[in-house]
Amino acid sequence: MRPLPDARPGCSATASPHRGFSGARCFRKAALIAVLSGAALGSNPAQAAPPIPAVQLGYGFDPNHDVQKIEAAFLWDSGFAWGNPQGLLVDLLWEVNVARWHSTSSNNPRNPWEFGFSPVARVAWKRYSWVPFLELSLGVRLLTETRTSDDHVYSTAFQFSEYAGVGVAFGKAQQFAVGYRYQHISNAGIKEPNPGTGFSTVYLRYRF
Repeated sequence: MRPLPDARPGCSATASPHRGFSGARCFRKAALIAVLSGAALGSNPAQAAPPIPAVQLGYGFDPNHDVQKIEAAFLWDSGFAWGNPQGLLVDLLWEVNVARWHSTSSNNPRNPWEFGFSPVARVAWKRYSWVPFLELSLGVRLLTETRTSDDHVYSTAFQFSEYAGVGVAFGKAQQFAVGYRYQHISNAGIKEPNPGTGFSTVYLRYRF
């Protein structure tokens, strides 16, 4: 009997020292599908959320490459949503961000700035005053330098960003939120070297 072919082309689980995060292609495809699905599901304007803005402050770290960052972001509702505003709701947010990286390496450290834009698909359970949610995003980033040290060198300033995160919103109108996300940044193999950076980030968000 012939073995069945792999149903996930391009999703190799084999890690490569020149390509950074193992399985990044799978993660990127999943993020893209989720973001596009969120937009498609939001075709019913009657269930769309008003464009309420939010600000977010976060701290991230990548122990594998000796990099930390402080990040500020501005988010707002896209107007696309699907589901029950008093129950399970899927919606789409837009996010712009700026972050300052700090390298703790002793090998010629550099501290680039990060500028980015991302659509964010969110799934929230809005039945109670404490609202748990999941977020998935695929966006773009621009770095002001192509290295954080001589041990961690990018070949391009343009990068892709994908992240998956969890959080909980709370407050009288759920105006506060705390969360965690894992973010992978790389150039998707456009040019080598492509070591990638993986940030574990915690954040606090406030909606106006």
